[in-house]
Amino acid sequence: MEQLEDFKNAELLNALKAGDSAAFNEIYHQYRKKIYGYAYHFSRDGEEAEELTQDVFVRLWENRSKIDPKKNFEAFIYTLIRNNFLSTLRKKAREKVYSEENLKYEQSFNTIEEELNAKETKQIVHKAIESLSPQVKKIYLLSRNGHHTHEEISQLMGISKNTVNNHLKKSLGILRKYFSTYSPETILSLLLIMLC
Repeated sequence: MEQLEDFKNAELLNALKAGDSAAFNEIYHQYRKKIYGYAYHFSRDGEEAEELTQDVFVRLWENRSKIDPKKNFEAFIYTLIRNNFLSTLRKKAREKVYSEENLKYEQSFNTIEEELNAKETKQIVHKAIESLSPQVKKIYLLSRNGHHTHEEISQLMGISKNTVNNHLKKSLGILRKYFSTYSPETILSLLLIMLC
């Protein structure tokens, strides 16, 4: 009975070696649980063991020409798992070192980049505000920088609340148009500045 099983496995492995996908599917169904068990033994993590298992089958298909049906197939599989696991560990170690080294560089770069973007945005906002007519500009600055209410601006300038409201709407429309023309990529920053 054991000889018949060995003959059947050798036939299956020869078919796999020749690129037979049905043979590959049969081997997948026969060995999947065992390979998962080996992978879990190495990783001690179900998700990682599942990844390793899938990876082993991909590598098995890619390396099918190296299969020797006369040799112990399980030893071949075990070697694939071990090598794959060690490769994964090395990759994770390199990624950890890389990410730790680059995290500090990225943080300082992001801070500098944010400062430059904020400075550039403020310059564009300043130019946009300078493009407003004197009265509209004064009302905008009293509202946004001076934090005055429409009522207070109305009293300060001796104009109706409705006029203040219209001038503010006009200023925001002009600023939006200015930004979309001169700096469309920073329109979000403008909106944030205008809302603040």
